[in-house]
Amino acid sequence: MLEQRLFLDGISFELLGEQRSGAAVYRGEGAYLRIGEKSAIARDLLQHRLMEEAQYPVAGIISEGELGHRGYFIEKSLGTRSFRAAFQEDCDEHSRISHANFNDFLHVIKKLHGAQLKSRAAGWNVQDFAAGVNVTKLSSELPAYREAVEGRFMQAVEQLKRLPGALQHGDCNAANTYRGGIIDLEDSFFGPVGYDAVSALMSIEWSPETRDHEFYAQYRFTPEQRATYLKTLSVLNAKVKAPPLSTHFDDLAYCRAIWLCSGMHQWPRIQQWRFEKLIREYLS
Repeated sequence: MLEQRLFLDGISFELLGEQRSGAAVYRGEGAYLRIGEKSAIARDLLQHRLMEEAQYPVAGIISEGELGHRGYFIEKSLGTRSFRAAFQEDCDEHSRISHANFNDFLHVIKKLHGAQLKSRAAGWNVQDFAAGVNVTKLSSELPAYREAVEGRFMQAVEQLKRLPGALQHGDCNAANTYRGGIIDLEDSFFGPVGYDAVSALMSIEWSPETRDHEFYAQYRFTPEQRATYLKTLSVLNAKVKAPPLSTHFDDLAYCRAIWLCSGMHQWPRIQQWRFEKLIREYLS
């Protein structure tokens, strides 16, 4: 049973929830606490520090330590309102994402993408990338389409090998993006630069508009916003002689779709909807 409240390093924290890794997340005044099994926390902290050193727009680490058999670290708050919440409010009131909120969102993703292009230190390999996007997991969940899932992935990888590699957030989307930067780094892995940027733009397309599913799309980007987004980030690519983001968009989008379709058994209606969309758009 997780404690509802913890007091660490002079800050009182209240439980928000538990991550897929098993780490618990608590919110305090101007800070967040992540606490859990020591090896998992150590991995998350390492990835966090690598991103921080590479100037990714992530929260600064305030402190780290151990509490009994658990490890923890405390990070600065990047805000209290995600872009998903801001976009939803825009669409509820005006039926589209506002110019100001879109530009602020793009500014954060531009900082992330630019830092990834500059770092390019560790490269990436197919095995790590496949594990990061859950290829094997999805293949086991769609056994009739195993060959198609894996074959389409290898086709994508052949094209994506042209891209530089860097540490990816792994689940970059508006819900994990705040004006101060990006949060929830536990899904990070090394992969081709552009994966996070494409994820942030197209993840919402994997939620339906109808409300008879466990969750649904609360906003959409307009065609003009999508075009501006791709053009802006492609300017950064050009500076390091990387191809425009649009060149490999479909391959990166497919890899993101694998991640979004896997591990959804807790939400059977949205899982089925995503399976059908994946089969229709990529595997038929």
